Amino acid sequence: MNNYTQDITPDSKLSLREVVFGIILASASGAAVLAHAFVSAPMTFTVPFIVLPTFALLLGVVLLRRKLYHRFHIFAEQLILGAWTGLVATLAYDAIRPVLQLIFQFSFEPYKAIPIFGQLITGLPATDNLAIITGWIYHFWNGVSFGMMFALLKPKGGAVAGLIWGLGLQCLMMAAYPKFLQIRLEDPGFLVTGLVGHSLWGIVLGLSVKRWSKYD
Repeated sequence: MNNYTQDITPDSKLSLREVVFGIILASASGAAVLAHAFVSAPMTFTVPFIVLPTFALLLGVVLLRRKLYHRFHIFAEQLILGAWTGLVATLAYDAIRPVLQLIFQFSFEPYKAIPIFGQLITGLPATDNLAIITGWIYHFWNGVSFGMMFALLKPKGGAVAGLIWGLGLQCLMMAAYPKFLQIRLEDPGFLVTGLVGHSLWGIVLGLSVKRWSKYD
């Protein structure tokens, strides 16, 4: 037990309704990518009118946590935990993929999706600086939001749970990205960097949540 466990008691754990509410909000950015890939929903609409409002609502939950009742405070703390551990895991994910590309001499560009995100959101060419910056912001928000969902679903964390979560995201990527990036699913660079990257992402996330969780 660490000093972050002092507020948690059995009757203060999040209810299923609270967990579902948080996951719906946090999943908006990932849902926007899947909606674009499978039903051609333009990200120039989904990001400003769906993703950003849900982000603002999540931010409001976090900022107001100390002014509201105890359950709201616990809910916000899980969001905060998932946010920063998701960011740390995403940094690890981004660091390992170019290393794998260099070692195995893959032709697949590990950051290929970033400028495409920016292009779809801003409507600018993928080479435009604003599109690239926007793509990176969206990429990190995806990592943060998936971290939030994990912290709500598995408040105690754990390497195995994190690994399963990361591989689940890899499966979603394998379903959406071939059309999204116009690449072949059997491309070894896409498969290896994705599988190893998401495995590392999930393990880092799971261990970080376990280390700092308020739950025994």
